[in-house]
Amino acid sequence: MKNIIKLLLLISFIISASNFYAQDTIKKKNGEVLKVVVKEINDTQIKYYHFDDPNQVLFTLDRMMVTDINFSYGKKYKEEEPLMTDEYFTEDANMGIKLSMSGLWWNSAIVSFDKAINPSSGYQISAKIFGIGFGPGSNNSEDVSGFGFELGYRLKFGGLKKKKWQYRPDHLLAGSYIMPVLGFNSIKNENDYRQNESNIFNLGFNFGKQRVVQNQLLIDYYAGFHFFGGSQKRSVNGIFDEVYEYNTISAGDFFGAKNIAVSLGLKIGLVFGQYGNQKDKVKRRK
Repeated sequence: MKNIIKLLLLISFIISASNFYAQDTIKKKNGEVLKVVVKEINDTQIKYYHFDDPNQVLFTLDRMMVTDINFSYGKKYKEEEPLMTDEYFTEDANMGIKLSMSGLWWNSAIVSFDKAINPSSGYQISAKIFGIGFGPGSNNSEDVSGFGFELGYRLKFGGLKKKKWQYRPDHLLAGSYIMPVLGFNSIKNENDYRQNESNIFNLGFNFGKQRVVQNQLLIDYYAGFHFFGGSQKRSVNGIFDEVYEYNTISAGDFFGAKNIAVSLGLKIGLVFGQYGNQKDKVKRRK
């Protein structure tokens, strides 16, 4: 009987020892190799405990930090591009306020509000006040006044995937984009004897790139192509000029003639909010 008990204890010890020393290895992109026991691999994370930890305390590791995993039973797993999910962006700011530096140079104050809808799209609302600035337009003999607004839907085509040397993708608001834009500008230019008035709608596309520095500073530079049209008139010494055709536009970051215009600008601002809170609100509404 004692021999049977000893044999059972020996078998139990051998099984425990084999489990204890059976280890997986995780190789990280920085060259570090972890000796672990992998418990779970999901879309974004790897869960494991250190192979020599008798308490088996679980740790998690972002899959973007891993190159490959060698399992104790001989199988090797090569980490490919992981699935892009909202979890990568939960700590990112999802909104931004920007002021156009180029607009101020052309005698226009342009303020834009950005919000990310998801990692690949968002919208932008811009308000313009003409006649405020410090560039060459503020020193001419004409007084400029008026207002404008724009609504754009931003579609990202860059920054959606991480680069090989990155642990995670770019910031939620960062990346190259194309943005369909609908806008309206009401501008009045006048001097001592002449007054021009324009009420113009524009429709077109902006192509640009946004950068986010330290999850705080937002930098946006862009150019675009647009069509415009509307009502334009001139009066000289208070008398309306019926034959004058004033088919040009200059509206801060928007310039054109004969119904074709280009946009060009640089905006700098700050980001705020948190994408994780936005996703939580959406889930609660559902």
